[in-house]
Formats: sequence, structure tokens, C-alpha cells
Amino acid sequence: MVEVPENYSMNPDQMAQMQYNPLQQYMRQASIYIKLPSGGLYYPEGTIQLPENKEIPVMPMSTRDEITVNTPDALMNGQGVVDMIHSCCPSIKNAWMIPITDLDTILIGIRIASYGEKMEYTSTCPKCENADNYEIDLRQFMDMPVNMSLYAQPFEYKGMKVFVQPINYDTLNKQNLENFEQQRLITMVNSADLNAEEKQKRFTEIFRTMTGYTLANIVGSIEKIITPDNVIVNNESHIQDFVTNTERQFYDALKNYMEKISKAIPEKTVSTTCAECKNEYKSPFTFDQSNFFAYAS
Repeated sequence: MVEVPENYSMNPDQMAQMQYNPLQQYMRQASIYIKLPSGGLYYPEGTIQLPENKEIPVMPMSTRDEITVNTPDALMNGQGVVDMIHSCCPSIKNAWMIPITDLDTILIGIRIASYGEKMEYTSTCPKCENADNYEIDLRQFMDMPVNMSLYAQPFEYKGMKVFVQPINYDTLNKQNLENFEQQRLITMVNSADLNAEEKQKRFTEIFRTMTGYTLANIVGSIEKIITPDNVIVNNESHIQDFVTNTERQFYDALKNYMEKISKAIPEKTVSTTCAECKNEYKSPFTFDQSNFFAYAS
């Protein structure tokens, strides 16, 4: 152990020498730049730093990222995905706030930056049912247009103009976790040695909880409401109070409009020629975070 004399202080040159890491030039750098489908819209203030050209840099995954995305618990609760995005996309300051319209683009960008454009996938021919491995180029999914203008166009309900917004990753993750938990509880209640009255009581509690999360998702998908007398309502508690106490027809109108937006978003499909019978077909590209990065490891 080196003893440092009392009251010893380093000059600026010594401090700079100690702070400089000679391995710095060999550390990872941004390898690709991506444009977000949202154009940077619907990010709360301070959650993203978007350059003037609206292209954000993406760096390859680090060793820590590699370990994280192959840890099931970290992926399950969403924290592993958030940590990886923060590590690889320094322009994004709070990944929980990413609109779902951007999420796939960001994750595909990270995979391309880390492992290259090609990815192997398994597909089953609908004609001969032969399952085989094929290779796809992930770049085809990076330039798929998302019609964000539909979010800027309100739908009308009783003279009000209702503006919707894409939910963020935080809301999506909580929804998935809650659905998983409630399905687990339903299975437990079904198999439990309980009388009919007790089972009904437990099911009522479960469905009440699920209803609460559904209402929260509805509120999260509404950006603002403009009343007939041009009052802009964007207070979340006011919107929640309205959603909770309005007629069911409002929910139908909102659901129909969100379905219209979903249909306008192009589906990710892969064109495949069966290796066995040569049948040409298209299959949906299923984006599963649990194996999307593990495949390349």
C-alpha cells in the first residue's frame, strides 16, 4: 500500500494523467444511427435528447448488457431492457417513458449494432408443415413507416375532441406483469380446495384488480380532451374521473379509434420459401425479448 503524505495535493497534469484511461480509444462507439418512428413526440420533457437530424446513436451491448438480457428475472420485470437501452442509447434518459411506437425500432437497432443485420429464425410452412431455420435481414423492419398523424387527429364524442397517445413502455410492462400475475392467481384459485362461495369471492377480487388496470391503461392512452367550449383538459386525475364516470359508449368509441390506429401500423412479416415443398408464404415476425438477444449469444 502506497502512503500518501499528509496535505499532499496533485497538480492539474497529474490529475489528468490519473483520470485518463489509455483503453478509452478501444471502448465501444456508436455503430449505427436510427430514426424513431415517433419523431421524438410523446416523450416527457427531459427523457430524451434528440439531435437536429432526429437520428439517435446506438452502441453495441456491453458485457454487462449481455449478462443482463440473459437473466430471466431482469427481463421479466422490464428493468433489464431499460438498463440495456440506457447503456446503448445514451440519448434516451428514461427508457420507461419510450412510446411503444418506438420500442421495437430501438431494440432491433441495438441488436443490429451488437450482432449485425442477419438473424436466424424458425418458421413452419402452412402447406406441408415443415419447420426449418431461415435467415432474415432485420434492416427491413427499421424503415417501416408508422402513421403518427392519426395520433394528432382527435375523435369526437358528445362535442368533445379526444386526443389519444401511444402508451409508454412503463405502462405496457406493468400491464404485462399484472396480466401474468392475475392469470397465475386464477390458476391457483381453480386448483385450490375451496368451496364455491370462497372461490367466487377470490375471483371477484381478481377481476376487480384487472378492471382497475384496464381503466389505468385507458387513462394513459388519452393525451387531452377539449370540451365544446374549448377548455383543454390534460390533468390525469380529471381524465380518470371522467373515464370512470362516463357511459360505456365512450369506451367503445375510444377502443374503435385505437383499433383504427393499430390497423394503420404495418405488420412485421417475413417472406419465406419452404425448403421442403418450395411454397412461398409470409409469416408474422414475432418480437420476443426473451430470445431476441439470446439467439445471438
